[in-house]
Amino acid sequence: MKKITVNTETPYSVLIGTGLLVRSGELISEVLPSGKAAIFADDTVYRLYGSVVENSLRAAGKETHAFVFPHGESSKRAKYYLEGLDFLAANGFDRTDAVVALGGGVTGDLAGFIASTYLRGIAYVQVPTTLLAQVDSSVGGKTGIDLDAGKNLAGTFWQPRLVIADIGTLSTLPAEERDNGIGELVKYAVLDGGEMYSLMSEGLDGREERAVALAVDSKRRIVEADEKEGGIRRLLNLGHTVAHAIEKLSDYTVGHGKAVATGMAYVARASRKYFGLSDDEYEAVAALLKKYSAEEYAPYGVKELSMAATVDKKTAGGFINLVVIGGIGNCRTEKIALNELEEYLS
Repeated sequence: MKKITVNTETPYSVLIGTGLLVRSGELISEVLPSGKAAIFADDTVYRLYGSVVENSLRAAGKETHAFVFPHGESSKRAKYYLEGLDFLAANGFDRTDAVVALGGGVTGDLAGFIASTYLRGIAYVQVPTTLLAQVDSSVGGKTGIDLDAGKNLAGTFWQPRLVIADIGTLSTLPAEERDNGIGELVKYAVLDGGEMYSLMSEGLDGREERAVALAVDSKRRIVEADEKEGGIRRLLNLGHTVAHAIEKLSDYTVGHGKAVATGMAYVARASRKYFGLSDDEYEAVAALLKKYSAEEYAPYGVKELSMAATVDKKTAGGFINLVVIGGIGNCRTEKIALNELEEYLS
């Protein structure tokens, strides 16, 4: 088992390995020895892993309750946020108790937001079961829900007390969900270069645990330097400006990681034309995206994408912070006027 410590205002560990779900009660009790546990999971994940985690928590002496909701991005809305708060209150949860987010990014964001606002904040644990959640969304403390106007427009920064990433859960992922995780791994390969780039260039199969550890450690370094996204943490949004526009326009039928990969393809082209990305480095990024069939997934025009991107949490004062690529392992943010975004993406 690999252990990575994230030294934020409230430090916590990310545990990465196989066979961790059956030990989840023991591992959670080491960090949170008292109080009840509320498992938040969608119906698909609960069917696969709910009883394993419930039994483990009960074996560790914890009273356990489960809040199960429909799978999919459409559940990351105010309806289930309020229902989750009512669920905790109806079951007498107090500040000694904790939420356990079992599942992918939707579950982690929703359950984390509920935990951060219930009684003005109770503890929560991330137990990510998708590649996307393990490599990115479970670490860093971003929580939130979607509004009609766009994705993640309501949320908080609320760090988990523990992250348990059981690599064994990846074996049950459908191909589409695995591709979502690949999109974020390609992002980290371009951001970091080095071993992550080499690993992704050579091929991921059989090395998922190492890839997850590298991605988590990359995010750890950035989050420790900028916990509340005032500066360098914005680099983690590489590809996300276009990605969130794609997700919104598709009514969230296009997965996040696939959308991020497509967003990176747009940014790579813009970076070659406007921001100094060399032809050789551009070809390297394009080849990596193509290797994982991730380079294009947007049946929308640039005008549509640009208009959808203007309603984004990264906009301020008529500008948007666009993450551009100066080279592999060399990304930065550029302040772009919203009325010029279409030109850059073209």
